[in-house]
Amino acid sequence: MAADRRGYGERQAQLLSALVAGRGFPDGFAADKATDASRSLRRKRGRAVAKAWPALALALRPRFDERFDAFARGAAAPASGGALADGLAFAWTLDRGDVDDDARVEVLFARARLVRRAGVPLRRRSPFVGAIALHEPRRLLVVVRFAPGGLRSFVLRTGRR
Repeated sequence: MAADRRGYGERQAQLLSALVAGRGFPDGFAADKATDASRSLRRKRGRAVAKAWPALALALRPRFDERFDAFARGAAAPASGGALADGLAFAWTLDRGDVDDDARVEVLFARARLVRRAGVPLRRRSPFVGAIALHEPRRLLVVVRFAPGGLRSFVLRTGRR
């Protein structure tokens, strides 16, 4: 009985891994249907991230779907944090030039809300300070999280327009 359960668990893990990657399905699965299911799951995940991260999705349009699909093939959805954590993990894979100031602000505020512990994004109340330089006009956005007082943000001018 225990061997059957262990084998079943191993097959489930193999199927889940194959669905994430979109390939390597276990024997007995119709590859075309499994591929369609895999693509559908990645698209659903991408839509949730685009909804949680509108500025990031807008900054990457029309390449958002393609770029997120490539990311999702190699990264399982986070165990906690939902689309916010998934989008933050995706944002870390992008180059700075891929996104505009609005998306960078969105990432900064998400970082203020989440932290990684043992690789898992979690909500937290501990202090956080982050800053990013904005291009036009030249400003520095600083975000500070006070426990339990919430988030505060400050904009500092860094030079002439």
